[in-house]
Amino acid sequence: MLDLDPPLRPVRLREGYLPLEDLGLIGDGATAALVGLDGSIPWLCLPHFDSDPLFCGLLDHERGGHFTVQPEELVRARQRYEPDTAVLTTELAGATGTVRLTDALALRSGADLSDDTPARRAELVRSAVVTEGDVRLRVVLRPRGGAQVRSAFGGLELQLPGRPELRLHLRSNRPLSGLDSTIELQHGERVDLVLSWGRFHRHHRFDAERMLRDTAEAWRRWMTHFDYDGPEEALVRRAAITLKLCDDWVNGALVAAPTSSLPAPIGGVRNWDYRYTWIRDAAFTVFAMRRIGFATEADAFLGWVLDAFEQSRMPRIMYRLGGGQVPDEVEDTELEGYRRSAPVRWGNGAADQLQHDVYGEVLDCADQWLRAGGDAGARTVGRPDRTRRHRGHGVAAAGPGHLGGA
Repeated sequence: MLDLDPPLRPVRLREGYLPLEDLGLIGDGATAALVGLDGSIPWLCLPHFDSDPLFCGLLDHERGGHFTVQPEELVRARQRYEPDTAVLTTELAGATGTVRLTDALALRSGADLSDDTPARRAELVRSAVVTEGDVRLRVVLRPRGGAQVRSAFGGLELQLPGRPELRLHLRSNRPLSGLDSTIELQHGERVDLVLSWGRFHRHHRFDAERMLRDTAEAWRRWMTHFDYDGPEEALVRRAAITLKLCDDWVNGALVAAPTSSLPAPIGGVRNWDYRYTWIRDAAFTVFAMRRIGFATEADAFLGWVLDAFEQSRMPRIMYRLGGGQVPDEVEDTELEGYRRSAPVRWGNGAADQLQHDVYGEVLDCADQWLRAGGDAGARTVGRPDRTRRHRGHGVAAAGPGHLGGA
């Protein structure tokens, strides 16, 4: 049951890991991050859902990397979303005071989340405000594999030895001594942190409060399309946002889950990479989205999957978000796995399986589209008729899933 105002509760680790229910999901239509009840971010792949992870402490709490903001001597915490948004608030109670930490993957000012253009700013915003007492706040940014750090543009530039193409920039409204800093804060004081991986320069805007406000407003505009009159409306509203967080907003594809290698069950070896589009799962998702007012997302997936089928010359059960072939499955022996549930895998060996149900799922999506007023005319060739260019790969105008599993 969804608790809109949960109580503070003890923060507990199991074998060094938070329970999966103590992780909140944020995203920007290109990637997603998990925020822990302890103020950590143990999962973030950059720049896309299926890119290599910058932080994957979720799969190895010692070597995987994380971005943690928490008061010393953390005792209790709680998490909740700002209503109708994917902006997440975590209250962290330490021995001497309490901090309210707000996290979001930032969206552009005025972004339309139903459009087929990028809404992301390629920035992670973390804003901490002391609401009770005084605190010593520890800020630790530790990418997987380490980083070389230098001062740049009023912040810290990070260069990753294994990812020379990925430029990272960390800015703050308070001085940072490096990637492991402790900041003394009194009641009412705040620390704003912005991690950027897109374009940044000397005069790049730094206004965390405005970025969080713009992001929340973009989500609430999207939620004005929500149309549901039935039981458990609060749960359905939250489920809609969670499904949207698994959507590639430009392509129209959907990841089965934004994570890889979470086990079923703990200690088992059924640990798969779900950061791809399973046709079956995506079809069920768009069916649900259409029923609650989000026809644009449903139409976008239909256009995307028809293009993907055409490119691959035969239907596959799963694709990369761009419509290409899923990479071969490999095991990562450097990581121990969530709660020591090895192996950790990247790619998916099931991609070459032949499963005939994919035909039915796509036909079902097409049937939903036709029932909603779509026109399967001669020029459409099975593609949705849209008044503007459809998401995907050239469809003409005359054309938590849960965290751990598909």
